[in-house]
Amino acid sequence: MNRTVKVLGVLGSPRAGGNTDRLLEAALDGAREAGAEAEKVSLARLEVRPCTSCDGCRDGVRCVLEDDMSDLYGKLEDADVIILASPVYFDAVSAQTKAFIDRTQLFWYRKYVLKMAGRKRRGAFISVAARVRTDFACPEATARAFFHTLDAMPCRTLAFSGFEEAGSIEDHPTALGEARDLGRALAGERNCI
Repeated sequence: MNRTVKVLGVLGSPRAGGNTDRLLEAALDGAREAGAEAEKVSLARLEVRPCTSCDGCRDGVRCVLEDDMSDLYGKLEDADVIILASPVYFDAVSAQTKAFIDRTQLFWYRKYVLKMAGRKRRGAFISVAARVRTDFACPEATARAFFHTLDAMPCRTLAFSGFEEAGSIEDHPTALGEARDLGRALAGERNCI
């Protein structure tokens, strides 16, 4: 009997119901349609303090900061698929997303210092920018580093530019369908590239 695929969607946008949120919801809906168990966490609703570079997580066991990230570590460990979604702010991921990624230093120590084998999983990055012709290279590189640290093969990036107003992504002819298809592919055994 096959185990149900667990998909974790991490929303790094402070705008509930905005374009990034809508794309992530579509991807999670697609994953559910493919039979996965899908959960979304909204970083803007959580307290995730920035990493203080104290090396308290160097043992690979836990971060010494006590906030909502403590629960997110378990969710990350349990996930078979991670979908990271962030708007683009000044050619980078949002502050909420960056604080979250920096706090995965615990996994970095496990992988690169302690040489602990991680569980293989898959990941995808969803990003939306207001400015037309935004260069997504910096946010994509940050997401890729995050995925590699968590042993998540980064399968695909969905990036859309020119969408400032909340909900304007609905006007894109294929965006929500692409996100739904991505979720289905990530939850299934198909190649998601």
